[in-house]
Amino acid sequence: MASIKATTDERAFVIAEIGQNHQGDIEIAKELIRQAKLAGVDAVKSQKRDIDTLLTPEERARPYNSPNAFGKTYGEHRAFLELSREEYIELRDFARDLGIEFFSSPWDVPSAQLLESIDMPYYKVPSACLTHHQLLEELASYGKPIIISTGMSNLDEVDAAMDVLRGVEEVFILQCTSSYPSSFGSINLRVIPFYAERYPWATVGFSGHHRGIAVDVAAVTLGARVIERHFTLDRTLKGSDHAASLEPPGMARMVRDLRACEKSLGDGIKTVYDEELPVRRKLRGARMVTAIAGGRKVA
Repeated sequence: MASIKATTDERAFVIAEIGQNHQGDIEIAKELIRQAKLAGVDAVKSQKRDIDTLLTPEERARPYNSPNAFGKTYGEHRAFLELSREEYIELRDFARDLGIEFFSSPWDVPSAQLLESIDMPYYKVPSACLTHHQLLEELASYGKPIIISTGMSNLDEVDAAMDVLRGVEEVFILQCTSSYPSSFGSINLRVIPFYAERYPWATVGFSGHHRGIAVDVAAVTLGARVIERHFTLDRTLKGSDHAASLEPPGMARMVRDLRACEKSLGDGIKTVYDEELPVRRKLRGARMVTAIAGGRKVA
């Protein structure tokens, strides 16, 4: 079994969520994976839907006049953005050749079964599906790591979902706010340590739809071990997720800052570092030739 925990024990696991920002084009999906790898993330995630399962005939036939539409009806729009099983296999192999993991969020049981049939390494439950317990039970039966986002959910709903996943070996619960982009006042990062206390058998993280990258660094300081951000090649492209996504330079800066933050947190033991000694000698003067600091002599 592929393990996310092996990474999170050392540092935050960073996911570039391409969702359907590939616009239904496998070549765009490949470029997103390539750029995510260059940015330094650990994994790239897409989304998979079975249109016939998710939509009624009436919903599929409904006219869709949104500026983000890829079809005249909502069914045509959703179908346009779906990649086939063969395309998922191609993307999986393409990512592995680059040395990065590719996985997906199934929105329904048939999509979960399709993804499992092509050996996805782990799964993500989107916020929209947190209350879909049949899907959670299906994913739990695979015995693979599961990441769950908790946007648009109250605590009772989160508790119920976590009860379903209680026996899964690796569970990752992400604080999330399901608005695009999210206002800073709605992000509520203090839920991260709350989740860590409430679900000590799981690993906590953060999935963000906000602007900028400062919030992600703050999430790490509060204990987030998984960070997920939407990812696009161009924030001006047609589609509702692009505006809340990071472009390649922004993703690379976020990864850089996360790693700097992790190094900066230290071990919490106050000491005098070797790189401070020349400054100490210079600024404290000859009268401080030696001193005792932290139980050891410091020049």
